[in-house]
Amino acid sequence: MDKQTLKRTRIFILIIILIFFLLLSRLAYLQVINYDYYWGRAEKNRLRILPITAPRGEIFDRNGRQLVANRPGFTVSLVDLGNGYSEEAIVRLAGLLDMEVEEINKTIDSHYYRRYLPIRLKMDVDVETVSQIAENRLDLPGVVIEVQPIRNYVLGSFAAHLLGYLGEGTVTEGIMDFWQEAGYHYQQGELVGQAGLEMVWEPYLKGEDGGLQVEVNSTGQAIREFERVEPKPGANLFLTLDASLQRAVEESLGEAVQLQLQEGNSYAGEAGAVVLEPTSGRILAMASLPAYDPNTFRRDYPELLQSPGRALLNKTMEEHYPVGSVFKMVTGVAGLEKGVINRTEKLFCGGRLTRFGATKSCFRGTVHGSINIVEAIRKSCNIFFYELGLRVGIDDLAYFAREFGFGEPTGLKDVFGEKGGIVASREYKEQLLNEPWYPAETMDAAIGQGYCSITLLQLANYVSMIANGGVHYRPFLVDKIIDCEGNVEMVAEPEVLHTMEISDLTWQIIREGMGLVTLPGGTASRLADFPVRVAGKTGSAQVAGRGSDIPSHSFFVGYAPADNPQIALVVFIKYGGTGGTSAVPVAREILESYFGVDAGQEPEEDFQQ
Repeated sequence: MDKQTLKRTRIFILIIILIFFLLLSRLAYLQVINYDYYWGRAEKNRLRILPITAPRGEIFDRNGRQLVANRPGFTVSLVDLGNGYSEEAIVRLAGLLDMEVEEINKTIDSHYYRRYLPIRLKMDVDVETVSQIAENRLDLPGVVIEVQPIRNYVLGSFAAHLLGYLGEGTVTEGIMDFWQEAGYHYQQGELVGQAGLEMVWEPYLKGEDGGLQVEVNSTGQAIREFERVEPKPGANLFLTLDASLQRAVEESLGEAVQLQLQEGNSYAGEAGAVVLEPTSGRILAMASLPAYDPNTFRRDYPELLQSPGRALLNKTMEEHYPVGSVFKMVTGVAGLEKGVINRTEKLFCGGRLTRFGATKSCFRGTVHGSINIVEAIRKSCNIFFYELGLRVGIDDLAYFAREFGFGEPTGLKDVFGEKGGIVASREYKEQLLNEPWYPAETMDAAIGQGYCSITLLQLANYVSMIANGGVHYRPFLVDKIIDCEGNVEMVAEPEVLHTMEISDLTWQIIREGMGLVTLPGGTASRLADFPVRVAGKTGSAQVAGRGSDIPSHSFFVGYAPADNPQIALVVFIKYGGTGGTSAVPVAREILESYFGVDAGQEPEEDFQQ
């Protein structure tokens, strides 16, 4: 071998040695110096922590009937295996799940903080779709099928506005703060209550999620289980609601609305009712129509937004209305307490009245003649209360209206969204229009028209206060909470928010008039033959800005038994006409359900407002 060849051979050997040295150095760097780091990455690719969703607490009525439960269902999720998400797999998965590719990408983008954790794409997937995904698992890296508890609203749309629904939508800062005060820390992307009891009582219903450590293959499919931490189910809610009574209320309201539509009243379509226990504030029933099915809420949401009946709005507390004649007891209490009228004094009703340049009429121009306050309540005489309102004055009318709780929320904490309504007053008109109050407007205020606007829950509280002697109890829906181990976490007690200082004589006179309303000659005489004595008041409220051909809102408020009240109720049929013809029949069916009375033949009468 010549010198030149030997030199080249030595150089070649040195290069090989250098290469081996570099490889050994790199190997030592990976296997020795950075062993922990790369071992951790390998384990992360091999092992996954799959969260196990805790079953939410269930919801029951006062008699233990299950209203909201959980059932097992398949959830399809997507996991980042370390190299991002396969676009090809997303396209294929979109076809299998009947979703748009953009929808999946949007979901991924909104859950960027959950890398290496499953991102839920679709819940409650049917078995056929799950089978198709399993068959194509090699082409769907990162796709995970989990069995998770699915919320089941047992009776569909039953009490939907009270129970609420779940979702991953935006949670306001105020709600997060409220939850945090109750000890629950919301994590973005969690499936949580978005309305009703589901939202307010989220900290109790949520439970504590568990976890499962699994070994996965290259496509992200679990092949072996390791450590498992069982989830802790949420606590159960037991409500004051009576499911049988609630069902009767919803069905009766639905039938009344359908009857209105069948009779050609195209304006009808909305209704509501509240039934309270006047000695405690317990809500026995609370219905708003139309409603929605929480089981299909997310699918139906676009249609619900366009619903002409505003199905998403709880008519019992998120909307306020002119209430008409059911307000007259406020004017009566004000007049009696201020001493401008007494039990025996009579005022004359000639069917029409002109005061301060404004001419007002009694219902359909009816002439009642000389009547006292008891008869005025019984016959719902507008002229009497116009005169009485002028005697009382707007300031005292507003004061007593507020004493009954009008103009501010009743205090319900179990469901958010309660409105305060409006009390007709000088201050309100000044703020609204920057105009002074005119005496003629006091006549409208005296019969619940004009600027007066009240929620159905406020009306139920109002008639409860008449029944119990002026005590404003905080209305409530959740009676007790029991955790998954059977421990009682909370028991609700009646809470007095305010007590009116009204004489016993005033209450006696007002109740006497309301007791006559449901007897022959009264505006609610459809209840005259009811086996349990009922006290009440009808109302038909004209809607400002609407033509004379538009029907009035139909109201009935009452309590029973009249001498020992157990329930107080309000019934509302939007654009239903007079209270005696639309709201009273619904009230009768509600009372029949509560007292277990068989429906009987109703007497024929010429009903007024």
